[in-house]
Amino acid sequence: MKTQIADIKSPYAITTNNLKIVFDEKTKHPLTVLEDFSYQFQKNKIYFIVGNSGSGKTTLISHFNGLLKSKYGDITVGDINILGKKKKIKHFKLLRKTCGMVFQFPEYQLFKDTVEKDIIFGPINLDEKKEIAKDKAKKYLNMVGLDDSFLQRSPFDLSGGQKRRVAIAGILAIEPEIIVFDEPTAGLDPAGEKEMMQIITNLRNQGKTIIVITHVMDQVLALGDEVIVLDNKRMVAHGTPYEIFTNYELLSKTTLDLPRVIKVINSLATKDKRFLKIYDAKPRNVVELAAQIIDASRSEHGK
Repeated sequence: MKTQIADIKSPYAITTNNLKIVFDEKTKHPLTVLEDFSYQFQKNKIYFIVGNSGSGKTTLISHFNGLLKSKYGDITVGDINILGKKKKIKHFKLLRKTCGMVFQFPEYQLFKDTVEKDIIFGPINLDEKKEIAKDKAKKYLNMVGLDDSFLQRSPFDLSGGQKRRVAIAGILAIEPEIIVFDEPTAGLDPAGEKEMMQIITNLRNQGKTIIVITHVMDQVLALGDEVIVLDNKRMVAHGTPYEIFTNYELLSKTTLDLPRVIKVINSLATKDKRFLKIYDAKPRNVVELAAQIIDASRSEHGK
C-alpha cells in the first residue's frame, strides 16, 4: 500500500502544545530537558532554534518526526497528531514523509554501495515504486549540485562535502513538506557553508518549511524568518532575527553571540548617531551592511 502524499491542510506546519520532555523518569534522578514548549511553526518559513549546548534543541526536533516521543503535551505535524496520552503514533510513515530530518554529519548515515541506492532507500521504504524512486534520485542529486555521473559511484569515495549533499538528496527524495537541519554546516569550509545555505534558501523558495539548529549566528541573521531561543529548559524568546539580536535584556541573560553585522552596527552607532538608522534598514549580510554604511555616512550629522 502506497504511503499517502504529505499534503498539509493545516494552516501550520508544526504546532506544539505544552510539550514537556523528561528522561529516566522512573529512576531516582529524572532528567527534564524541556518544559512547557508551546509554539506554532507557520508554513514556508525558515526557523532557527538557538541556545546553549544542552538546552534541548536536538531533543526537541527529534520529536517532530517520531524519533522520540514524550508522554507530556501534544504535537501536530501537518495534519498528524502526536498525542502525549497515546503510546503509539498513528500514520507513522506519513509522519516520516511529512517531516524529514537531516542530522549533524548526515554523511555518516550513508551505507549503500552506490549513491543511487542510498538516495532511493528512503522513498522505497515509504512504499515508492523503484523506478519512480530512481527518477527522484536523479532529480534531487542534481538539486544539491551533483550530476548524474555520481549515481553509480560509491558514497565512500566522495569528499566530505559531496557525501553531505548525497545524504541531503536522500532526505529530499522523500519529498517532505518540512525539513529539519541539525547543524547543517558543521565541519564545512566557507565555500561548503555558502552552498549549504543556498540549498536551504532554495528549499524555502520551493514552498518548504525549514527548521535549523545552529550555533552560527551569522546564518541566523542572513536567512532566518523567525528565531526561537531555548535556555534553562524553556523557550525564553522568539521573534525576527533583529528582534532577538537587539533585545539587550535577553542577550544579557544568555550566552548568545552576536552576528558580525550586528556587532559592526553596534560599534558604529556607539561612535556616531548617524549610524543608528542602519538598525531600521535591517541589513542581513556584509554587502547590505556596506551599502547602509555608505548611505548613513552621506547623511548630515545627527540625522
